[in-house]
Amino acid sequence: MNPKQVRQCVLYARLSVTKEESVSIARQLQSCRRYAEARGWEVVGEFIDDGVSATANRPEERRGWRSLIEARDFDAVIIWKVDRLARRVLDFLHADETLQQRGAGLVAVEDPIDMTSPQGRAFAVMLAVFGEMEAEAIRARVRAARAQILKDGRWPGGGIPYGYRSISNVRGPGRVLVQEEERIEWLKEIVARAARGQTVNAIARWLTETGAPLPIRRIERTSGSTNWNRQTVDGLLRNPVIAGMTPRNPGRAKSAKRADPFAVLRDENGDPVINESLAIVGVEEFTELQRLLDARAVPQARKLGERQATSPFLSRVARCHECSVYLCRGTNQKRPMLYCPKCRQTIGRTALDAYLIDRLLAERTEEKVGELTVAEAWLRAGHDDKARRAVLLSQLGALVIRRGIVGRYFDEERVLLTWSPSERF
Repeated sequence: MNPKQVRQCVLYARLSVTKEESVSIARQLQSCRRYAEARGWEVVGEFIDDGVSATANRPEERRGWRSLIEARDFDAVIIWKVDRLARRVLDFLHADETLQQRGAGLVAVEDPIDMTSPQGRAFAVMLAVFGEMEAEAIRARVRAARAQILKDGRWPGGGIPYGYRSISNVRGPGRVLVQEEERIEWLKEIVARAARGQTVNAIARWLTETGAPLPIRRIERTSGSTNWNRQTVDGLLRNPVIAGMTPRNPGRAKSAKRADPFAVLRDENGDPVINESLAIVGVEEFTELQRLLDARAVPQARKLGERQATSPFLSRVARCHECSVYLCRGTNQKRPMLYCPKCRQTIGRTALDAYLIDRLLAERTEEKVGELTVAEAWLRAGHDDKARRAVLLSQLGALVIRRGIVGRYFDEERVLLTWSPSERF
């Protein structure tokens, strides 16, 4: 990229924590606009990633940056500082390589980098190195502070577990967890039902039918919905807090399917530190509960090492709403998913498979599959996903997945499912 030839540019801004007023999205964009104006460049687009960590998310994993790469007709990308794009050297170099491949260059307002010369590129790499060092120093300070909070028996923050609430620590600074009167009784019944062998899906249906209060954070997210889902129930049952233990997952890989329920705060002898005031089951009962949960029949609920990389259950079954092509099987950070080969929309398989199985067995159980009912054919299929797929296809009219917000939680509104006409009437 030759700066004298640049005519059109786009702006990119990122912020991890919105309260960092000194580097707010608005200030970053304002500085970038002034930079472009001073050079007579036309700004043809602005892209942001607000509340996104550069340490935990590579540029290609961020929605704003992906949209920028998909945009057209620009010669340069203006950022406020190098660390707004990446906190790791390799991430920075990969992002710059992507821009070079499309004939665009990178410009930083506060860091005088020139990616058109070897010297400028070397200096940019040095800045990325210092950004990575700063990020590691921040992580070390955060880990040390969190370790001290846990050692003191205080609550380190984050989502409050269902059945509990945080109150001011009467013995010192910070906050501590206590049982919450209403929801703790529901939590005890959830655990009791799971211990008796009820499935997670059955418990979720029971909670919905009886009008059990949802977790506070889910109430805020679902805007009035009163339905429980299997992911929420599974999370409650796997939280070591119900056994009085404190979760502790230092360095847990982002690609991990779930937190290890036994990664907890331990004493100098390696034994779990137990807060009896929080426990509703003993450690042995909690251990047995995890064994029951791991033994569930749904393939996607098994541990990664115990299941196929991608299950054929939905192979050439679901179509993209926009492109009308079959979604392909794949993985994202080692998690099974479906993706459209044209528009690249994705949907996670873990919740989708369970949702389809639940509806199949609830709504079509008495329909015929040859000489058998759906329930009988499903039971005969066992763990054979190809046989299960055949049962599903025998009842399916259409399965269409429409574009939506891809996130941690399953959105049923994205799934357009119709059954074939019933043969019972």
